[in-house]
Amino acid sequence: MKFLLALLLVLPWSPGAPGAPGAPGAPGAPGAMTATNDAEAAVLEDFRALGSGDVDGLAAVFAPRFTMHRLPVEAHTLVGPPSSRMRTREELRAYFREAFVARPPAPHQVLAMASVDDLVVVRVAAQLAVDAPPDHAFTAFRVRDGLIEAVWHIAREPGAAQDSGADALRTVRQLVDAHNRGDADAFVALYHRDARHSHVRDDPTRLGGGPARQTSDPERRRRFYRELYAKAPPTPVEIVASVALGEWVATRERYREPDGSRRDHLTVYRVRDGLIIDDWHLAP
Repeated sequence: MKFLLALLLVLPWSPGAPGAPGAPGAPGAPGAMTATNDAEAAVLEDFRALGSGDVDGLAAVFAPRFTMHRLPVEAHTLVGPPSSRMRTREELRAYFREAFVARPPAPHQVLAMASVDDLVVVRVAAQLAVDAPPDHAFTAFRVRDGLIEAVWHIAREPGAAQDSGADALRTVRQLVDAHNRGDADAFVALYHRDARHSHVRDDPTRLGGGPARQTSDPERRRRFYRELYAKAPPTPVEIVASVALGEWVATRERYREPDGSRRDHLTVYRVRDGLIIDDWHLAP
């Protein structure tokens, strides 16, 4: 049952359900979330199928084989252990046909979404009980050729307030502002002394990549960014989409090059007491 509840935290709100987008008292944005690319569209189709109890439609949006990860269980970790019960379309069909008999699909609402390339991060509110506040989840998906290949359950917060994650997002915005000013000391001051950094280039096979060695302690971190900003003015960056829940923040960051071109990054941060304790550069 615990794993079922974790999976149900990625269900959407059923059309017309109490608390559905636009309904009185609904948490988050009043309008329905819309996709900005094919990967987001696949994730929203997954939500539609789950919310309506459409098991065959749900199976159709997943790859024939996929991975479903539980919540992280170790410090400084983004990826939790994989499920041994949910690996193929056939297993998914069997699981949810049984699960929806025991517990009908619960209304869920996608509150925020950010994506780059084949990765999508969402915040979802789940109304698991009529007389209880919604539980919220912070979840990532990998979508290729229109099919979901992996799901990572990253965080869950029972009864989360609408502004949960606002403080963490504020810290990340301060980090972006310090970068745009080329202020290395202010930038580094926003990291905990034991902060860990990971980058996809250091391990392309893993969500969040591998450890970034050049910024492994405060002094190396400060030296690295002082040297970086001394070489040339920083490339301006803005946050064009964000997802926040509790300590967790995902941002789509847009860098604008001098020639007018742009490049988007997808980053996940973990923030505690106003300091960043982890960051994972997911894409590109």
